[in-house]
Amino acid sequence: MDEDHGTDFDGLAEAYERMATALPLREYVEAHTLFELLGGVEGKAVLDLGCGSGLYTRRLRGLGASAVTGIDSAEGMLDHARRRAAAEGLDITYLARTATDPPSAGDPELDGRFDLVSSVYVLCYAPTREALTGFCRTARRALRPEGGRFVFATLNPDVAVEPGWYTHYGIDFTISPATRDGEEAPAVMKVPGFDEFPLLPYRWSRQTYEEALHEAGFGSVGWVWPRVSDEGIAAHGEQHWANYLKIPHALYAECTT
Repeated sequence: MDEDHGTDFDGLAEAYERMATALPLREYVEAHTLFELLGGVEGKAVLDLGCGSGLYTRRLRGLGASAVTGIDSAEGMLDHARRRAAAEGLDITYLARTATDPPSAGDPELDGRFDLVSSVYVLCYAPTREALTGFCRTARRALRPEGGRFVFATLNPDVAVEPGWYTHYGIDFTISPATRDGEEAPAVMKVPGFDEFPLLPYRWSRQTYEEALHEAGFGSVGWVWPRVSDEGIAAHGEQHWANYLKIPHALYAECTT
């Protein structure tokens, strides 16, 4: 988890890992949709922007990516990620970076080195339009000069406001219509059993995302509705997922140069 919330997440890496396995939504929808969009990663260099505890960097390496790097501003998350990777014998690079403010002189450890950039629930934590564009610039600069793809999951700007809409899936939201300085105020996302998480994502509009991505140098932006894996349907049935798929809390995007 990158950016202004970085220090909030420093001591929460273990809880973050537990949440990944405690919520079926994360495996059956989030991971399934993300890896479908990423496609085969064998032999590719992949950057996880806002890698948090390293959950997805480890999976990417296990799927055959030739090189995996995770960046985050929360040192506690990075420490946990390094320990887990070492314990599992995985060669993964973790770097401390403030991705909302890429250096004007460039970053030789990141720029032009990757075939794919992935990011899960990170861009929605940009507190300002400028910070959002910074995230996008970091992703664009990281891709190889000959091209590449940026795949991310973010908060659905049209997230359901009806109380209890997502309770069935282990999450819930408190939505405020208030704005601050003309920009959308954050929504409060609650995860029962994980009250220690200060989850305050911003409901940036699709247009705002697209403007930031184009400004950063991406040419094409395609929005993707989340999908449920066959395993998720087998485990819980189609009806279980009906409300979520009608108004999901997250949307996914595939961006190309």
